[in-house]
Order: sequence, then C-alpha cells, then structure tokens
Amino acid sequence: MSENQASFVLPTSIAVHRYRQMRVESIVNTPYKVTDEKSPAEYCLSSDRDPERTVGLLNLPEEQAEIALDLLSDLVTGGSPDEVYGPRGGVLCILMPTTSPAIDLIWQSMEAGVEGAPSVQAFVNQPNELFAGLSPAQVWVGAGKHEMALAEAWLPSQWKRIAAKEFPSPGAANTEWLSQLRLWSYNPAQGYSGRVVDIIHQERNENLARRRALCAELGISTVFVAPD
Repeated sequence: MSENQASFVLPTSIAVHRYRQMRVESIVNTPYKVTDEKSPAEYCLSSDRDPERTVGLLNLPEEQAEIALDLLSDLVTGGSPDEVYGPRGGVLCILMPTTSPAIDLIWQSMEAGVEGAPSVQAFVNQPNELFAGLSPAQVWVGAGKHEMALAEAWLPSQWKRIAAKEFPSPGAANTEWLSQLRLWSYNPAQGYSGRVVDIIHQERNENLARRRALCAELGISTVFVAPD
C-alpha cells in the first residue's frame, strides 16, 4: 500500500487496487445500523434500489464511495459474467495479474459455442483457476468481513517478513509473496475453525445464498443469483 496510513506495502499496483476493491466489497457486504441492520447490498436491493442514496448513507471517502457505487450499480442491474474480471477476487487473488475474458479459455469456448462448453449458468458456478479457484459467482458476491479480517491480519505480518529480506530482483520478491500467500491460505485460519481458503469460500457462499434468497423474495432473476 502506498497510502500514508498503511502499515504495510503490497508488491504491485494491481495488488493495491485489489486490496482497495476487497475493502469496499467487505463494507458493502456487512450490516450497519444506518442501513437498517442490513448490508448495504441488501439494503439497496430491498429499499429503493438507488445506489447513490445507499452510498451516501455510508459516509465513505471519495475513492471508496466510487467503488461502492460501481458495486451497487452492478448489483441492481443484475450483473454480467464478464464483469467479474479485473481487480476482484479478494485476498486469494490479490497477487494475481488482472484477468479478462480474452484470456479465459473456458469463457472463450462458451462464447464460441464449442461443443462441450459449459452453459452460462454452469460457468458462473464452477471454480475457475483465473480466480484462484473461486467461481465467478463467488467473485461477484464479493469479500465479507471475515475475509477482510484475515487479510488485514496476514498482509502486515507478511510485509514485515518480506521487508527484512534481500532479493536479487523484484520478481523474486513477488514470487516469495505468492508462495507465502498459497501456504497461508491452505493452513488453519487463526481464530477460526478451518483453513483460510475454506473460511473464505464459506463466507462467500453464505453471502451468495442470502443474496439469492433476497432476489427470489423480490422477484429478481439474474444469472448470478439463480440456484446452481
């Protein structure tokens, strides 16, 4: 992070962007009093479906408000599978390069109508290596408060370890970051029962289930909230 208040540094500008995106996703998915004890995402859908008004209630800094507005606008329009590419995917994807439909072979086969390619519904619900094993639907629903807490506990400690080392090139440092991320994500999560990756999958699935239930209640039908 290059911000003055940050207590750690991430190795690439993409990682910084992903961190900021993840932080706002966790805000959008966490209940607050100002949004009637609902998450801003749920509040926006169940009230007047006005992203600007919902964001205004949160009193966010300008940059975070812009990201939140994009997320809620995507939510009320139903979302499109190609919108999950880019700086999304939370802490599991934080050190990965940006993605796009052009480099996703599964997406390309689906778009080209290749025999045996998944349907759009199957595509959004199957794990994808471009998202570190998250499904597009899990990416779309966004990070939650537990994922953010895990990230905020691990990233500063990892930065301290990396900062104390010497590397022959920036690439070597980036490789060390990614190696440690993978090791951390498949080990028990401190303060939780289970591995980091499992806690993250569980939280995203729970948020997705709530999103689906609310959309069913409101009569909203989109590819991301249809049952898998």
